[in-house]
Amino acid sequence: MNCELKIKWYGTNALEIKHNHGSFMIDPYVSRNRKQLTIPSEIDKYLISKPDFVLMTHAHWDHLPDMPYLIQKTDTILYASRTACNIMRTLGVPEKNLHQLTYGEVIEMPGGVFVTALESRHKGSDDILPGYDTPPAAELLAKSDNWRCGEVFSFLIELEGKTLMNMGSANLHVPSMSGADCDWLLGGISRFTPDFPERLMRNIHFKCLIPTHHDEFTLPLDQTYLRNDLDRLKEAIPNLPVRQLPLLQWEEL
Repeated sequence: MNCELKIKWYGTNALEIKHNHGSFMIDPYVSRNRKQLTIPSEIDKYLISKPDFVLMTHAHWDHLPDMPYLIQKTDTILYASRTACNIMRTLGVPEKNLHQLTYGEVIEMPGGVFVTALESRHKGSDDILPGYDTPPAAELLAKSDNWRCGEVFSFLIELEGKTLMNMGSANLHVPSMSGADCDWLLGGISRFTPDFPERLMRNIHFKCLIPTHHDEFTLPLDQTYLRNDLDRLKEAIPNLPVRQLPLLQWEEL
């Protein structure tokens, strides 16, 4: 069988990856509304497949809030941090649909996909940002600011003879990620800090960068536009090997 590996970008760090034996998603958030965090009609419009599993980098409002509705629709399993799983518990997601990750965990997923959950960091901080050790009160989650970041993961994904890495935010945890090697780096670059380009190139070995999280993520998908993050990164890293994905189109890897 020929190796088929396809990817679709839904804005922010929302990705779907399709391979010979199935598909999965990363950070699938398409409602994109800070006041009405989950918009079922937007989810039904854009997230039409049934992923074998979902990986979640962290629990902020622009990554996680569509998951309860998506799980209700598809019965998929969410692999996520303690903070993200506690938020899902508050919102009534069954325990059978949650897998609470630990740093360094290696998981064989459906379809022969191997995922290593690497400790990572959110942009702008070398510390773990506040999260939830227990399920928060439901009323807190009506406000986007209360979707705390908590523990952050990057994912090293091996499938179909290729290696992908996803970083959902423009930062990394050097002790856990230094020396990581991948074919494709799917990297969040939103409003990266001045030291990020040098740290990225010194610690992660990749053949090509696919940038994510550089669109205006506070606007609906049909109104969004690309910000200047990629131009800034190209200026900071001459000859950066990069591939820009179009929105909402399947592309072969």
